Amino acid sequence: MNLIKRLMMTGVVFAPALMAAAAPLFAAPSLLSPAAAAAAVSQSPALSAADLTLGASVQYHFQVDTVQTMDSQGGSPQGDFDQTSAQVFASSGAFSGQDSTITVTGDAYNSLSTATFAFYSSSARLSANTLYYWRARAKPSGGAYGAWSGTASFTTGEFAAPAPVNNIFIGNVSISSPTDSSAVITFNIRENNVSTGTSPGGGEYNTADWIFVKFSTQAGADGSWNHAALTGGSVGAGAAFTAASDNMGVFLNHTAAQSLWSSTVTLTWNYAAGGATAANSAMVKVFAVSMVRVPSGSFVYNAGGIGGSLYNNYGGGAQATVASANDIPTGAPAGWPNGYNSFYIGRYEITQGQYADFLNTVWSSTAAVLYYSGVANGHNMTNSGTYPNKYAAVDRNAAKNYLSVSDAWSYMSWAGLRPITEMEFEKAGRDINGDTRTYPWGNTAPDILTYTPPNEGGTCISKYLNYNNTAGCTKVLDVGRYMSGDMYRTAAETGASPWGIPDLAGNVWEFILNSSYASVPANGTGTVYWPGGWPVPGATNAGLRGGGWSYIASYVRVSDRYFTSWANTSRSSSFGARCARTP
Repeated sequence: MNLIKRLMMTGVVFAPALMAAAAPLFAAPSLLSPAAAAAAVSQSPALSAADLTLGASVQYHFQVDTVQTMDSQGGSPQGDFDQTSAQVFASSGAFSGQDSTITVTGDAYNSLSTATFAFYSSSARLSANTLYYWRARAKPSGGAYGAWSGTASFTTGEFAAPAPVNNIFIGNVSISSPTDSSAVITFNIRENNVSTGTSPGGGEYNTADWIFVKFSTQAGADGSWNHAALTGGSVGAGAAFTAASDNMGVFLNHTAAQSLWSSTVTLTWNYAAGGATAANSAMVKVFAVSMVRVPSGSFVYNAGGIGGSLYNNYGGGAQATVASANDIPTGAPAGWPNGYNSFYIGRYEITQGQYADFLNTVWSSTAAVLYYSGVANGHNMTNSGTYPNKYAAVDRNAAKNYLSVSDAWSYMSWAGLRPITEMEFEKAGRDINGDTRTYPWGNTAPDILTYTPPNEGGTCISKYLNYNNTAGCTKVLDVGRYMSGDMYRTAAETGASPWGIPDLAGNVWEFILNSSYASVPANGTGTVYWPGGWPVPGATNAGLRGGGWSYIASYVRVSDRYFTSWANTSRSSSFGARCARTP
Protein backbone atom coordinates (compact mmCIF):
# COMPACT_ATOMS: atom_id res chain seq x y z
CA MET A 1 0.00 0.00 0.00
CA ASN A 2 2.95 2.33 -0.43
CA LEU A 3 1.92 5.68 -1.84
CA ILE A 4 4.04 8.17 -3.76
CA LYS A 5 6.52 9.47 -1.20
CA ARG A 6 6.70 13.25 -0.94
CA LEU A 7 6.83 15.45 2.11
CA MET A 8 4.56 18.44 2.74
CA MET A 9 4.02 19.41 6.34
CA THR A 10 0.92 21.28 7.46
CA GLY A 11 2.31 22.41 10.79
CA VAL A 12 5.37 22.37 13.02
CA VAL A 13 5.66 21.27 16.65
CA PHE A 14 8.67 22.66 18.50
CA ALA A 15 10.33 20.90 21.42
CA PRO A 16 10.32 22.86 24.69
CA ALA A 17 13.49 24.44 25.92
CA LEU A 18 15.77 22.05 27.80
CA MET A 19 18.34 22.54 30.51
CA ALA A 20 21.87 22.65 29.19
CA ALA A 21 22.82 19.44 30.96
CA ALA A 22 19.97 17.38 29.46
CA ALA A 23 20.26 15.42 26.25
CA PRO A 24 18.22 16.88 23.38
CA LEU A 25 14.89 15.28 22.55
CA PHE A 26 14.93 12.81 19.72
CA ALA A 27 14.17 14.57 16.44
CA ALA A 28 10.65 14.40 15.05
CA PRO A 29 10.31 11.91 12.19
CA SER A 30 9.38 12.91 8.67
CA LEU A 31 5.92 11.91 7.44
CA LEU A 32 6.29 10.17 4.09
CA SER A 33 2.94 8.76 3.05
CA PRO A 34 0.14 9.39 2.50
CA ALA A 35 1.39 12.66 1.05
CA ALA A 36 0.03 15.76 2.75
CA ALA A 37 -3.47 16.57 1.52
CA ALA A 38 -3.57 13.33 -0.49
CA ALA A 39 -7.00 12.39 -1.81
CA ALA A 40 -8.66 9.03 -2.55
CA VAL A 41 -6.49 7.24 0.02
CA SER A 42 -7.45 3.66 0.86
CA GLN A 43 -9.82 3.06 3.75
CA SER A 44 -7.11 0.76 5.13
CA PRO A 45 -4.06 2.96 4.56
CA ALA A 46 -0.44 2.34 5.36
CA LEU A 47 1.01 5.30 7.26
CA SER A 48 4.76 5.68 6.77
CA ALA A 49 7.27 7.88 8.60
CA ALA A 50 11.06 7.95 8.70
CA ASP A 51 13.63 8.82 11.35
CA LEU A 52 16.81 10.27 9.91
CA THR A 53 19.03 9.76 12.97
CA LEU A 54 21.97 7.41 12.51
CA GLY A 55 22.93 4.72 14.94
CA ALA A 56 19.96 3.63 17.03
CA SER A 57 17.07 1.24 16.65
CA VAL A 58 13.85 3.20 16.75
CA GLN A 59 10.27 2.71 17.93
CA TYR A 60 7.33 4.82 16.81
CA HIS A 61 4.05 6.26 18.00
CA PHE A 62 1.36 7.11 15.42
CA GLN A 63 -1.91 8.97 16.02
CA VAL A 64 -4.89 9.36 13.67
CA ASP A 65 -8.02 11.43 14.14
CA THR A 66 -10.72 13.36 12.34
CA VAL A 67 -9.72 16.57 14.16
CA GLN A 68 -6.32 18.21 13.96
CA THR A 69 -6.02 18.50 17.75
CA MET A 70 -6.08 14.70 18.13
CA ASP A 71 -8.70 14.68 20.89
CA SER A 72 -12.06 13.75 19.36
CA GLN A 73 -12.54 10.84 21.75
CA GLY A 74 -12.79 12.69 25.05
CA GLY A 75 -9.24 13.97 24.91
CA SER A 76 -7.77 11.07 22.92
CA PRO A 77 -7.49 10.42 19.17
CA GLN A 78 -9.46 7.78 17.29
CA GLY A 79 -6.28 5.86 16.57
CA ASP A 80 -3.40 5.74 19.07
CA PHE A 81 -0.67 3.24 18.14
CA ASP A 82 2.39 3.18 20.40
CA GLN A 83 5.01 0.60 19.47
CA THR A 84 6.34 0.52 23.03
CA SER A 85 2.95 -0.88 24.06
CA ALA A 86 2.41 -3.37 21.24
CA GLN A 87 3.52 -4.28 17.78
CA VAL A 88 0.09 -5.59 16.81
CA PHE A 89 -3.23 -3.92 17.67
CA ALA A 90 -5.68 -6.75 17.24
CA SER A 91 -8.73 -4.76 16.15
CA SER A 92 -6.92 -2.07 14.16
CA GLY A 93 -3.64 -2.93 12.47
CA ALA A 94 0.06 -3.44 13.03
CA PHE A 95 3.48 -1.93 12.63
CA SER A 96 4.39 -3.53 9.36
CA GLY A 97 7.47 -5.05 7.81
CA GLN A 98 5.95 -5.00 4.35
CA ASP A 99 8.00 -1.99 3.21
CA SER A 100 11.14 -3.51 1.68
CA THR A 101 13.30 -0.63 2.97
CA ILE A 102 12.92 -1.62 6.62
CA THR A 103 13.90 -4.43 8.93
CA VAL A 104 11.91 -5.23 12.05
CA THR A 105 14.09 -6.41 14.96
CA GLY A 106 12.61 -6.90 18.40
CA ASP A 107 9.64 -4.66 17.69
CA ALA A 108 11.93 -1.82 16.61
CA TYR A 109 13.03 -0.45 13.28
CA ASN A 110 16.61 0.04 12.21
CA SER A 111 17.85 3.61 12.12
CA LEU A 112 17.58 5.47 8.83
CA SER A 113 14.60 3.33 7.94
CA THR A 114 10.91 3.71 7.17
CA ALA A 115 8.26 2.75 9.73
CA THR A 116 4.81 1.72 8.49
CA PHE A 117 1.60 1.23 10.41
CA ALA A 118 -0.90 -0.72 8.26
CA PHE A 119 -4.61 -0.82 9.03
CA TYR A 120 -6.28 -4.19 8.63
CA SER A 121 -8.51 -4.41 5.60
CA SER A 122 -11.22 -6.53 7.19
CA SER A 123 -11.93 -4.91 10.55
CA ALA A 124 -10.33 -1.47 10.77
CA ARG A 125 -11.42 0.43 7.73
CA LEU A 126 -11.44 4.18 8.09
CA SER A 127 -14.63 5.91 7.01
CA ALA A 128 -14.96 6.48 3.27
CA ASN A 129 -14.55 9.97 1.81
CA THR A 130 -13.45 11.45 5.15
CA LEU A 131 -10.71 13.95 6.08
CA TYR A 132 -8.19 12.51 8.57
CA TYR A 133 -5.17 13.97 10.35
CA TRP A 134 -2.10 12.06 11.51
CA ARG A 135 1.26 12.56 13.17
CA ALA A 136 4.18 10.50 14.50
CA ARG A 137 7.02 10.63 16.97
CA ALA A 138 10.07 8.43 17.45
CA LYS A 139 12.01 6.94 20.35
CA PRO A 140 15.58 5.64 20.20
CA SER A 141 16.63 2.43 21.90
CA GLY A 142 17.13 3.21 25.59
CA GLY A 143 15.81 6.76 25.23
CA ALA A 144 12.57 8.68 25.45
CA TYR A 145 10.09 9.79 22.85
CA GLY A 146 11.01 12.99 21.07
CA ALA A 147 8.79 15.69 19.64
CA TRP A 148 5.71 15.00 17.57
CA SER A 149 6.00 15.67 13.90
CA GLY A 150 3.80 18.26 12.34
CA THR A 151 0.25 17.13 11.60
CA ALA A 152 -0.53 16.11 8.02
CA SER A 153 -3.90 15.32 6.48
CA PHE A 154 -5.37 12.98 3.88
CA THR A 155 -8.84 12.19 2.60
CA THR A 156 -9.99 8.61 2.18
CA GLY A 157 -11.62 7.26 -0.93
CA GLU A 158 -13.09 3.78 -0.74
CA PHE A 159 -12.31 0.22 -1.65
CA ALA A 160 -12.74 -0.34 -5.36
CA ALA A 161 -14.77 -3.48 -4.68
CA PRO A 162 -15.84 -5.41 -1.56
CA ALA A 163 -12.43 -7.07 -1.05
CA PRO A 164 -9.12 -5.19 -0.88
CA VAL A 165 -7.23 -7.66 -3.08
CA ASN A 166 -8.13 -8.87 -6.58
CA ASN A 167 -10.72 -6.14 -6.78
CA ILE A 168 -10.72 -4.44 -10.15
CA PHE A 169 -14.04 -2.68 -10.60
CA ILE A 170 -15.37 -1.81 -14.07
CA GLY A 171 -18.31 0.58 -14.34
CA ASN A 172 -20.13 3.13 -16.48
CA VAL A 173 -19.52 1.27 -19.73
CA SER A 174 -20.77 3.09 -22.84
CA ILE A 175 -20.46 2.93 -26.64
CA SER A 176 -20.07 6.09 -28.72
CA SER A 177 -18.64 7.65 -31.89
CA PRO A 178 -19.64 4.92 -34.35
CA THR A 179 -18.21 4.88 -37.86
CA ASP A 180 -18.77 2.40 -40.68
CA SER A 181 -16.41 -0.08 -39.00
CA SER A 182 -15.55 1.05 -35.48
CA ALA A 183 -16.83 2.61 -32.28
CA VAL A 184 -15.42 3.86 -28.99
CA ILE A 185 -16.01 1.94 -25.74
CA THR A 186 -15.59 4.06 -22.61
CA PHE A 187 -15.56 2.84 -19.01
CA ASN A 188 -14.30 3.70 -15.56
CA ILE A 189 -11.80 1.45 -13.80
CA ARG A 190 -11.01 1.46 -10.08
CA GLU A 191 -8.49 -0.78 -8.36
CA ASN A 192 -6.70 -1.08 -5.03
CA ASN A 193 -3.03 -1.79 -4.41
CA VAL A 194 -1.50 -1.29 -7.84
CA SER A 195 2.27 -1.16 -7.74
CA THR A 196 5.60 -0.71 -9.41
CA GLY A 197 8.89 -1.75 -7.90
CA THR A 198 12.48 -2.86 -8.18
CA SER A 199 13.46 -6.26 -6.84
CA PRO A 200 16.58 -6.70 -4.67
CA GLY A 201 18.26 -8.10 -7.77
CA GLY A 202 17.51 -4.95 -9.76
CA GLY A 203 14.54 -6.05 -11.86
CA GLU A 204 11.89 -3.41 -12.51
CA TYR A 205 8.34 -4.74 -12.51
CA ASN A 206 4.77 -3.46 -12.35
CA THR A 207 1.22 -4.62 -11.99
CA ALA A 208 -0.91 -4.42 -15.13
CA ASP A 209 -4.51 -4.96 -16.15
CA TRP A 210 -5.34 -7.13 -19.15
CA ILE A 211 -8.52 -5.66 -20.61
CA PHE A 212 -10.66 -7.48 -23.17
CA VAL A 213 -14.22 -7.14 -24.41
CA LYS A 214 -17.00 -9.51 -25.45
CA PHE A 215 -19.90 -8.27 -27.55
CA SER A 216 -23.33 -9.55 -28.51
CA THR A 217 -25.56 -8.31 -31.34
CA GLN A 218 -28.38 -10.55 -30.09
CA ALA A 219 -29.10 -8.97 -26.70
CA GLY A 220 -26.87 -11.48 -24.89
CA ALA A 221 -28.66 -14.55 -26.20
CA ASP A 222 -27.17 -18.00 -25.68
CA GLY A 223 -23.96 -18.39 -27.67
CA SER A 224 -24.03 -14.86 -29.08
CA TRP A 225 -20.99 -13.39 -27.29
CA ASN A 226 -17.95 -12.77 -29.48
CA HIS A 227 -14.47 -11.45 -28.77
CA ALA A 228 -13.97 -7.80 -29.74
CA ALA A 229 -11.01 -6.59 -31.80
CA LEU A 230 -9.41 -3.66 -29.95
CA THR A 231 -7.06 -1.48 -31.98
CA GLY A 232 -6.26 1.45 -29.70
CA GLY A 233 -7.46 3.73 -26.96
CA SER A 234 -6.28 5.72 -23.96
CA VAL A 235 -6.01 5.71 -20.17
CA GLY A 236 -5.54 8.50 -17.63
CA ALA A 237 -2.72 9.20 -15.19
CA GLY A 238 -1.17 6.29 -13.34
CA ALA A 239 -1.00 3.80 -16.21
CA ALA A 240 0.36 3.40 -19.72
CA PHE A 241 -1.83 2.06 -22.51
CA THR A 242 -0.54 -0.69 -24.81
CA ALA A 243 -2.75 -2.41 -27.39
CA ALA A 244 -1.90 -6.05 -28.11
CA SER A 245 -0.57 -6.64 -31.62
CA ASP A 246 -3.21 -9.31 -32.23
CA ASN A 247 -6.01 -6.90 -31.18
CA MET A 248 -7.25 -9.37 -28.55
CA GLY A 249 -7.06 -6.82 -25.75
CA VAL A 250 -4.98 -4.07 -24.19
CA PHE A 251 -2.61 -3.76 -21.25
CA LEU A 252 -2.83 -0.95 -18.73
CA ASN A 253 0.65 -0.95 -17.19
CA HIS A 254 0.66 0.83 -13.85
CA THR A 255 3.30 3.53 -13.53
CA ALA A 256 3.03 4.33 -9.82
CA ALA A 257 2.25 2.53 -6.58
CA GLN A 258 -1.18 3.56 -5.34
CA SER A 259 -3.52 2.12 -2.73
CA LEU A 260 -6.51 3.23 -4.82
CA TRP A 261 -6.16 3.98 -8.52
CA SER A 262 -9.00 5.06 -10.77
CA SER A 263 -9.19 6.25 -14.34
CA THR A 264 -11.36 6.60 -17.41
CA VAL A 265 -10.38 4.26 -20.24
CA THR A 266 -11.33 4.43 -23.91
CA LEU A 267 -11.04 1.54 -26.37
CA THR A 268 -11.24 1.67 -30.13
CA TRP A 269 -13.39 -1.30 -31.13
CA ASN A 270 -13.17 -2.54 -34.71
CA TYR A 271 -16.60 -4.13 -34.71
CA ALA A 272 -16.45 -4.94 -38.43
CA ALA A 273 -13.58 -7.35 -37.73
CA GLY A 274 -15.97 -9.37 -35.56
CA GLY A 275 -18.70 -9.54 -38.18
CA ALA A 276 -20.92 -6.78 -36.80
CA THR A 277 -22.32 -4.01 -38.98
CA ALA A 278 -23.41 -0.42 -38.43
CA ALA A 279 -27.01 -1.58 -38.56
CA ASN A 280 -26.60 -3.87 -35.52
CA SER A 281 -27.41 -2.98 -31.95
CA ALA A 282 -24.73 -4.29 -29.61
CA MET A 283 -24.14 -5.12 -25.96
CA VAL A 284 -20.59 -5.21 -24.60
CA LYS A 285 -18.99 -6.69 -21.50
CA VAL A 286 -15.61 -5.37 -20.40
CA PHE A 287 -13.36 -7.81 -18.51
CA ALA A 288 -10.17 -7.15 -16.57
CA VAL A 289 -7.55 -9.60 -15.29
CA SER A 290 -4.90 -8.35 -12.85
CA MET A 291 -1.42 -9.32 -14.02
CA VAL A 292 2.24 -8.59 -13.28
CA ARG A 293 4.89 -7.73 -15.85
CA VAL A 294 7.94 -9.79 -14.93
CA PRO A 295 11.08 -8.09 -16.32
CA SER A 296 13.73 -9.56 -18.58
CA GLY A 297 16.93 -10.82 -17.02
CA SER A 298 18.98 -13.88 -16.17
CA PHE A 299 17.81 -16.21 -13.41
CA VAL A 300 18.65 -19.51 -11.76
CA TYR A 301 16.59 -22.49 -12.89
CA ASN A 302 16.22 -25.81 -11.03
CA ALA A 303 17.99 -24.52 -7.92
CA GLY A 304 19.95 -27.29 -6.24
CA GLY A 305 18.95 -29.69 -9.01
CA ILE A 306 15.86 -30.77 -7.06
CA GLY A 307 13.70 -30.88 -10.19
CA GLY A 308 15.61 -33.73 -11.79
CA SER A 309 15.95 -34.39 -15.50
CA LEU A 310 12.65 -36.02 -16.47
CA TYR A 311 10.51 -34.63 -19.26
CA ASN A 312 13.47 -33.00 -20.97
CA ASN A 313 14.15 -30.62 -18.10
CA TYR A 314 16.38 -27.73 -19.09
CA GLY A 315 19.93 -28.23 -17.81
CA GLY A 316 19.68 -32.02 -17.80
CA GLY A 317 18.81 -32.17 -14.12
CA ALA A 318 21.48 -29.79 -12.84
CA GLN A 319 21.05 -26.26 -11.56
CA ALA A 320 21.39 -23.88 -14.50
CA THR A 321 21.54 -20.16 -15.18
CA VAL A 322 19.20 -18.92 -17.90
CA ALA A 323 21.36 -16.17 -19.37
CA SER A 324 19.60 -15.50 -22.68
CA ALA A 325 16.43 -16.20 -24.63
CA ASN A 326 18.34 -18.99 -26.38
CA ASP A 327 18.75 -21.08 -23.23
CA ILE A 328 15.85 -23.41 -23.94
CA PRO A 329 15.15 -27.13 -23.53
CA THR A 330 16.70 -29.52 -26.03
CA GLY A 331 14.60 -29.63 -29.20
CA ALA A 332 12.51 -26.56 -28.35
CA PRO A 333 12.10 -24.03 -31.18
CA ALA A 334 13.49 -20.50 -31.12
CA GLY A 335 11.15 -18.22 -29.23
CA TRP A 336 10.14 -20.89 -26.70
CA PRO A 337 9.23 -18.80 -23.61
CA ASN A 338 11.99 -19.69 -21.16
CA GLY A 339 11.40 -16.70 -18.87
CA TYR A 340 14.44 -14.68 -19.85
CA ASN A 341 12.44 -12.11 -21.80
CA SER A 342 9.76 -10.05 -20.12
CA PHE A 343 6.32 -11.64 -19.92
CA TYR A 344 2.98 -11.14 -18.18
CA ILE A 345 1.66 -13.54 -15.58
CA GLY A 346 -1.59 -13.50 -13.65
CA ARG A 347 -1.14 -11.65 -10.39
CA TYR A 348 -3.56 -14.15 -8.91
CA GLU A 349 -4.79 -17.64 -9.63
CA ILE A 350 -8.01 -17.85 -11.64
CA THR A 351 -10.91 -17.24 -9.26
CA GLN A 352 -14.35 -18.81 -9.08
CA GLY A 353 -15.89 -15.44 -9.90
CA GLN A 354 -13.81 -15.07 -13.03
CA TYR A 355 -14.71 -18.58 -14.08
CA ALA A 356 -18.43 -17.83 -13.60
CA ASP A 357 -18.09 -14.75 -15.82
CA PHE A 358 -16.48 -16.95 -18.44
CA LEU A 359 -19.26 -19.57 -18.35
CA ASN A 360 -21.88 -16.85 -18.76
CA THR A 361 -20.53 -15.85 -22.19
CA VAL A 362 -20.08 -19.22 -23.89
CA TRP A 363 -22.66 -21.56 -25.42
CA SER A 364 -24.86 -23.10 -22.70
CA SER A 365 -24.01 -26.58 -23.94
CA THR A 366 -20.29 -25.80 -23.65
CA ALA A 367 -20.71 -24.18 -20.24
CA ALA A 368 -22.49 -27.28 -18.95
CA VAL A 369 -19.45 -29.40 -19.83
CA LEU A 370 -16.97 -26.93 -18.30
CA TYR A 371 -19.01 -26.41 -15.11
CA TYR A 372 -18.28 -28.36 -11.92
CA SER A 373 -21.22 -28.51 -9.53
CA GLY A 374 -19.56 -30.00 -6.45
CA VAL A 375 -19.57 -28.07 -3.18
CA ALA A 376 -16.42 -29.15 -1.37
CA ASN A 377 -12.93 -27.98 -0.40
CA GLY A 378 -13.82 -24.31 -0.80
CA HIS A 379 -15.51 -24.78 -4.18
CA ASN A 380 -19.05 -23.43 -4.35
CA MET A 381 -20.47 -22.32 -7.69
CA THR A 382 -24.10 -22.27 -8.80
CA ASN A 383 -25.97 -22.48 -12.12
CA SER A 384 -29.46 -21.53 -11.00
CA GLY A 385 -29.64 -18.05 -12.57
CA THR A 386 -30.77 -16.97 -16.00
CA TYR A 387 -28.60 -15.72 -18.84
CA PRO A 388 -26.59 -13.57 -19.01
CA ASN A 389 -26.03 -14.34 -15.30
CA LYS A 390 -26.79 -18.03 -15.10
CA TYR A 391 -23.54 -18.99 -13.35
CA ALA A 392 -22.32 -17.45 -10.09
CA ALA A 393 -19.73 -17.99 -7.39
CA VAL A 394 -20.63 -17.86 -3.70
CA ASP A 395 -17.15 -16.45 -2.99
CA ARG A 396 -15.96 -14.69 -6.14
CA ASN A 397 -12.40 -14.32 -4.83
CA ALA A 398 -11.82 -17.98 -3.93
CA ALA A 399 -9.31 -19.76 -6.13
CA LYS A 400 -10.99 -21.90 -8.79
CA ASN A 401 -10.19 -25.49 -7.95
CA TYR A 402 -11.54 -28.67 -9.52
CA LEU A 403 -10.08 -27.58 -12.87
CA SER A 404 -9.02 -30.05 -15.54
CA VAL A 405 -6.54 -29.28 -18.31
CA SER A 406 -9.48 -28.79 -20.69
CA ASP A 407 -11.20 -26.39 -18.26
CA ALA A 408 -8.04 -24.34 -17.77
CA TRP A 409 -7.11 -24.18 -21.46
CA SER A 410 -10.68 -23.17 -22.40
CA TYR A 411 -10.70 -20.26 -19.94
CA MET A 412 -7.24 -19.04 -20.94
CA SER A 413 -8.03 -19.14 -24.63
CA TRP A 414 -11.37 -17.37 -24.14
CA ALA A 415 -9.50 -14.56 -22.33
CA GLY A 416 -6.84 -14.23 -25.03
CA LEU A 417 -4.17 -15.54 -22.65
CA ARG A 418 -2.06 -18.71 -22.58
CA PRO A 419 -0.54 -21.32 -20.25
CA ILE A 420 2.75 -20.54 -18.56
CA THR A 421 5.86 -22.67 -19.14
CA GLU A 422 7.61 -24.23 -16.18
CA MET A 423 10.68 -22.07 -16.81
CA GLU A 424 8.53 -18.94 -16.65
CA PHE A 425 6.99 -20.28 -13.46
CA GLU A 426 10.43 -20.41 -11.82
CA LYS A 427 11.30 -16.92 -13.08
CA ALA A 428 8.06 -15.64 -11.50
CA GLY A 429 9.02 -17.29 -8.21
CA ARG A 430 12.54 -15.97 -7.73
CA ASP A 431 14.66 -12.90 -8.38
CA ILE A 432 17.05 -12.28 -11.24
CA ASN A 433 20.86 -12.26 -11.15
CA GLY A 434 21.74 -15.38 -9.20
CA ASP A 435 18.92 -15.74 -6.69
CA THR A 436 18.55 -19.38 -5.58
CA ARG A 437 15.73 -19.03 -3.05
CA THR A 438 13.88 -22.17 -2.09
CA TYR A 439 10.40 -20.64 -1.81
CA PRO A 440 8.90 -17.62 -3.54
CA TRP A 441 9.39 -15.52 -0.37
CA GLY A 442 12.95 -16.70 0.43
CA ASN A 443 14.59 -19.61 2.22
CA THR A 444 12.62 -19.67 5.48
CA ALA A 445 10.48 -22.78 5.70
CA PRO A 446 6.77 -22.05 6.32
CA ASP A 447 5.34 -22.69 9.76
CA ILE A 448 1.98 -24.18 10.72
CA LEU A 449 0.59 -21.40 12.93
CA THR A 450 -3.13 -20.88 12.34
CA TYR A 451 -5.84 -18.20 12.48
CA THR A 452 -9.37 -17.65 11.22
CA PRO A 453 -9.33 -15.67 7.96
CA PRO A 454 -12.02 -12.97 7.82
CA ASN A 455 -15.03 -13.71 5.62
CA GLU A 456 -13.91 -17.30 4.99
CA GLY A 457 -13.89 -19.04 8.35
CA GLY A 458 -12.00 -22.13 9.34
CA THR A 459 -8.70 -22.64 11.16
CA CYS A 460 -6.14 -21.95 8.46
CA ILE A 461 -2.41 -21.39 8.12
CA SER A 462 -1.83 -17.74 9.04
CA LYS A 463 1.36 -16.91 7.11
CA TYR A 464 3.14 -17.60 3.83
CA LEU A 465 0.69 -19.96 2.11
CA ASN A 466 -2.32 -22.26 2.30
CA TYR A 467 -0.88 -25.78 2.56
CA ASN A 468 -0.42 -28.88 4.72
CA ASN A 469 -4.01 -30.22 4.63
CA THR A 470 -4.65 -28.27 7.82
CA ALA A 471 -7.43 -29.63 10.03
CA GLY A 472 -10.24 -27.10 9.97
CA CYS A 473 -9.12 -25.65 6.62
CA THR A 474 -9.17 -28.41 4.02
CA LYS A 475 -10.03 -25.97 1.24
CA VAL A 476 -8.84 -23.28 -1.11
CA LEU A 477 -8.76 -19.70 0.18
CA ASP A 478 -9.28 -16.34 -1.50
CA VAL A 479 -6.44 -15.55 -3.88
CA GLY A 480 -3.95 -13.09 -2.42
CA ARG A 481 -5.23 -13.85 1.10
CA TYR A 482 -1.79 -13.42 2.67
CA MET A 483 -1.30 -10.00 1.06
CA SER A 484 -4.72 -8.73 2.16
CA GLY A 485 -3.63 -6.95 5.34
CA ASP A 486 -6.03 -8.96 7.49
CA MET A 487 -3.27 -9.42 10.10
CA TYR A 488 0.33 -8.44 10.64
CA ARG A 489 2.77 -10.15 8.29
CA THR A 490 6.30 -9.31 7.24
CA ALA A 491 7.11 -9.06 3.54
CA ALA A 492 8.24 -12.68 3.49
CA GLU A 493 5.20 -13.84 5.45
CA THR A 494 2.86 -12.59 2.71
CA GLY A 495 4.27 -15.43 0.61
CA ALA A 496 4.74 -13.13 -2.38
CA SER A 497 7.62 -13.53 -4.81
CA PRO A 498 10.08 -10.66 -5.47
CA TRP A 499 7.63 -9.42 -8.14
CA GLY A 500 4.73 -9.19 -5.67
CA ILE A 501 3.02 -12.35 -6.99
CA PRO A 502 1.15 -14.28 -4.27
CA ASP A 503 0.19 -17.96 -4.05
CA LEU A 504 2.85 -19.33 -6.39
CA ALA A 505 3.22 -21.78 -3.51
CA GLY A 506 0.16 -23.55 -2.15
CA ASN A 507 -3.59 -22.94 -2.45
CA VAL A 508 -3.92 -24.68 -5.85
CA TRP A 509 -1.50 -26.50 -8.10
CA GLU A 510 -1.16 -24.47 -11.31
CA PHE A 511 -1.21 -26.00 -14.80
CA ILE A 512 2.00 -25.42 -16.80
CA LEU A 513 3.73 -26.50 -20.01
CA ASN A 514 6.77 -28.58 -19.11
CA SER A 515 10.15 -28.69 -20.84
CA SER A 516 9.12 -31.53 -23.16
CA TYR A 517 6.56 -29.25 -24.83
CA ALA A 518 8.21 -28.57 -28.19
CA SER A 519 6.20 -25.63 -29.58
CA VAL A 520 5.94 -21.90 -28.98
CA PRO A 521 2.56 -21.44 -27.25
CA ALA A 522 0.36 -18.93 -29.05
CA ASN A 523 -1.85 -16.57 -27.11
CA GLY A 524 -5.49 -17.62 -26.87
CA THR A 525 -8.03 -17.24 -29.68
CA GLY A 526 -10.73 -15.40 -27.72
CA THR A 527 -12.88 -18.55 -27.83
CA VAL A 528 -12.94 -21.84 -25.91
CA TYR A 529 -11.18 -23.44 -28.90
CA TRP A 530 -7.59 -23.04 -27.85
CA PRO A 531 -4.71 -22.88 -30.38
CA GLY A 532 -3.84 -26.17 -32.01
CA GLY A 533 -0.29 -26.17 -30.66
CA TRP A 534 -1.34 -26.37 -27.01
CA PRO A 535 -1.09 -29.85 -25.44
CA VAL A 536 -4.20 -31.98 -25.74
CA PRO A 537 -5.73 -33.10 -22.41
CA GLY A 538 -3.88 -36.17 -21.18
CA ALA A 539 -0.61 -35.31 -22.93
CA THR A 540 2.61 -35.76 -20.94
CA ASN A 541 3.98 -32.31 -21.86
CA ALA A 542 1.51 -30.51 -19.59
CA GLY A 543 1.65 -30.65 -15.81
CA LEU A 544 1.41 -28.68 -12.59
CA ARG A 545 3.68 -26.63 -10.35
CA GLY A 546 3.50 -24.91 -6.96
CA GLY A 547 1.74 -27.35 -4.64
CA GLY A 548 -1.77 -27.07 -3.23
CA TRP A 549 -3.71 -26.68 -0.01
CA SER A 550 -3.45 -30.37 0.87
CA TYR A 551 0.29 -30.84 0.26
CA ILE A 552 3.36 -30.46 2.50
CA ALA A 553 6.14 -27.91 2.15
CA SER A 554 8.48 -29.95 -0.05
CA TYR A 555 5.99 -29.70 -2.93
CA VAL A 556 5.77 -25.90 -2.79
CA ARG A 557 9.46 -25.23 -3.47
CA VAL A 558 9.99 -23.08 -6.55
CA SER A 559 11.98 -25.77 -8.35
CA ASP A 560 9.93 -28.80 -7.29
CA ARG A 561 8.60 -30.80 -10.28
CA TYR A 562 6.62 -33.58 -8.60
CA PHE A 563 3.62 -33.12 -10.93
CA THR A 564 5.44 -31.47 -13.82
CA SER A 565 3.78 -34.03 -16.09
CA TRP A 566 0.11 -34.78 -15.53
CA ALA A 567 -1.13 -37.16 -18.23
CA ASN A 568 -4.68 -37.10 -16.99
CA THR A 569 -7.96 -35.42 -17.90
CA SER A 570 -9.61 -35.40 -14.48
CA ARG A 571 -10.43 -32.57 -12.08
CA SER A 572 -9.00 -32.36 -8.57
CA SER A 573 -9.81 -30.43 -5.40
CA SER A 574 -6.36 -28.84 -5.42
CA PHE A 575 -5.91 -28.20 -9.16
CA GLY A 576 -6.24 -24.66 -10.53
CA ALA A 577 -4.43 -22.36 -12.93
CA ARG A 578 -2.82 -18.99 -13.53
CA CYS A 579 -2.68 -17.29 -16.93
CA ALA A 580 0.21 -15.78 -18.88
CA ARG A 581 0.65 -13.76 -22.05
CA THR A 582 3.49 -12.94 -24.38
CA PRO A 583 3.68 -9.13 -24.78
